[in-house]
Amino acid sequence: MAGARPIYSFDLDGVLASPPFNWNPAINRDTSLQPRPEGLPPAPRPPAPGGPLDRALTRSWYELRYAGRALRPGALDAVQAAAGLGEVIVLTGRRERGRRRTREWLERAGIWPHLSELVMNATPLGSARYKEAEARRRGIAWHADDDAATCALLARCGVEVALLDWPRNRGLAYPDGVERRPGMRAVAEALRERDR
Repeated sequence: MAGARPIYSFDLDGVLASPPFNWNPAINRDTSLQPRPEGLPPAPRPPAPGGPLDRALTRSWYELRYAGRALRPGALDAVQAAAGLGEVIVLTGRRERGRRRTREWLERAGIWPHLSELVMNATPLGSARYKEAEARRRGIAWHADDDAATCALLARCGVEVALLDWPRNRGLAYPDGVERRPGMRAVAEALRERDR
């Protein structure tokens, strides 16, 4: 659509928020994922949560799982820099059950006022494939993530990717379009350079 601002998206855990004990074991190291065929429709969304199990998980596991996560140094600055360049969304593999807690965290961190949307996974897709489907659907131009599989896959879809450095995503082969950054301060600096 003509005149639309480019979309800049940020992953949450390991990118904006520090993982527990600053240890990030959940990174998928499979950088061989290939884009799904263009004509293949995204997987259908399951029914909205709301049953007894969903309510119990929302009040227990999701309350504890995301409690106490610190904002990564430079994360707010990076989001603000991206907001000066285009529309900003958080695109996370976190499930819908954690929406309330996630929004509260984004508000406390000062990130919420800079966002156009919080996009959470309400599909049966794994994180990398879910982000691929959303990146295509929304026409995301740039994305910051720490997951090796997601970064490689989105780059193959034509998205410019900032890969946040963690020990588990080092030493892998990435396609063109993936730029490794040592931290969120470096991401903020690179985004500000784009504006010059």
